[in-house]
Amino acid sequence: MLKLNTLIAAVVLFTAALFQHQAHATELEIELTLPDLDVQPYHRPYVAVWLETPERKHVTTVALWVEKAEWFKDLRQWWRKAGKSDANFDGVTGATKRPGTYTINWDGTDLAGKAVTAGTYLLNLEVVREEGGRDYTRVELDLSKDGKITIDGTKEFSQSFVTIKAK
Repeated sequence: MLKLNTLIAAVVLFTAALFQHQAHATELEIELTLPDLDVQPYHRPYVAVWLETPERKHVTTVALWVEKAEWFKDLRQWWRKAGKSDANFDGVTGATKRPGTYTINWDGTDLAGKAVTAGTYLLNLEVVREEGGRDYTRVELDLSKDGKITIDGTKEFSQSFVTIKAK
């Protein structure tokens, strides 16, 4: 009887922890605008979006748009934080994009699929074009509160937005 009570208690605790863990998962919707630049030659930009702790430790890479892995290092800020690691970026890597507005959704998990704890983080956005410019910005986010933040780009991306959906 004691073993059965212990098993039931363990299942209840596990279920509660699972729901509590899911309750802290936060989603981000990033609306990134790449401007239509009148330059020749125009190359589609490489883009990296990642989260760091306030102490600047890499948490996860949200999106990575490059043609080939050999060009990762052109995203200098991201490369220094995450690119040199042996992490598998396949799940967040995509092709470069033409000018336009794109939505990047993040489900609140790191590259290993574990939920990122609610709290304060730094969202980094780096956009680089071959034979072009470089744009990098960092904004503070509180993943425990709903909200919408405006990010002002200066060269390689235009005004963009981040919507936080805390659960």
